[in-house]
Amino acid sequence: MKAKVNKVTIQVIHDDILSLVVAGVVHPTDTNLHVSPSLATKAGPTLQQACNDIGWCDVGSAVITDAGELAVEKIIHAVGPRWGEGSERGKLANVTLQCLRLAEQYRLKSIAIPSISTGILGYPVENCAKTMLAQIIDFTFDAPRYLRTIIVCLDDPAVYQIFKAEFLEQLEDLKETGEGEVTVV
Repeated sequence: MKAKVNKVTIQVIHDDILSLVVAGVVHPTDTNLHVSPSLATKAGPTLQQACNDIGWCDVGSAVITDAGELAVEKIIHAVGPRWGEGSERGKLANVTLQCLRLAEQYRLKSIAIPSISTGILGYPVENCAKTMLAQIIDFTFDAPRYLRTIIVCLDDPAVYQIFKAEFLEQLEDLKETGEGEVTVV
């Protein structure tokens, strides 16, 4: 599922995020910036060392590092909220927006972002899709200069279907209100 919203192409796909050809990848992590085993294997030890050098990132925030041995320019480390800790929707919206702003600040032309907090952190997928996609669409109204492609990459088929349905709904809402330029590709 692909659409162009205000000069930014947004895609919702079912794939392995580390197999995509993009400038940056968003990696959900904890406040201590631990790199997942699958990412650590592919990126090499320099990625975890870069995270160790930063040391900490608050919930609802994100930091950026080089990508180690990966074929992307940068890794954006996103610390999503645990469901039930309070202010989850605001924290998820904030971390999503921070990922996009970091991509723009570092002049990345494309990023891939997974669903944040839906796994072991227990965030409901429907709520996550609504919140993240709303932030991504809203970001396109800021007229980013560099970021032109945002891929929401989901490795679970059921999660993909939920995000796809929510994306279609939000696109229809945009078309009905007449806000922004929307072209479904």
